[in-house]
Amino acid sequence: MPPRFSIDDILAKPSGASFFDGFIAQSHEKGGLISAGLPDRDGVLVVMDGKLRVYLIGEDREMTLFYLVPGDMFCTHSGCLIEAVEKTDIRYADIGTFAKKLEDNPSLAFGLIGILGRAMMGCMRTIEDLVFRDIKQRLARFFLDRARVAQGNAGTEVPLFIELTVEEIANLVGSSRQTTSAALNALMREGLISRKGRSNYTVADVGRLAAAAGTAFPPPDETTRPARQADGGR
Repeated sequence: MPPRFSIDDILAKPSGASFFDGFIAQSHEKGGLISAGLPDRDGVLVVMDGKLRVYLIGEDREMTLFYLVPGDMFCTHSGCLIEAVEKTDIRYADIGTFAKKLEDNPSLAFGLIGILGRAMMGCMRTIEDLVFRDIKQRLARFFLDRARVAQGNAGTEVPLFIELTVEEIANLVGSSRQTTSAALNALMREGLISRKGRSNYTVADVGRLAAAAGTAFPPPDETTRPARQADGGR
């Protein structure tokens, strides 16, 4: 995969001071809809501050694909919905303006390729989980992914800081808040996960959690960055 891109890589260059010439500064309150997933707004946004959620919506449920945090960028004509999770400042440019920036800064292509690659991974992962795993397995896999990023080994205890509400986790695993809460309580009763406060979790045994998720540990030839995808690494 291409290296992870941040707009800071561009701003650090001598020409960085003028990079945002032609961009429109926008501020969105929590819950504000930046893009409705329609092709009528053809452009690119850059997150300056705050956090955005990229998601899809069906008849009776939402599915979060990943989050955008400062330094990330995304295209508004992707077909995904984008909303502000908290007060968020962005810079927005139409596709013509962005194309000129791309000529001057070819590394911008890495940003779009990387972020769209994460979107594709999220979609494929979602389809696989919904077809082959029940909610308890999907939730176990959610925590297992983060334990892997924290470099937990089978048989070890892994502390995790996850700044997501149960409802946000439910959107990520494709279920309702109530069902996700029940599955989380089941994992805690079985001693696989413990929680202190809202955001501090502990995986008691990564190997046992992998078994509950119905997957091997470590996964063969799998490279993931779910912490950034799901909670922005915050």
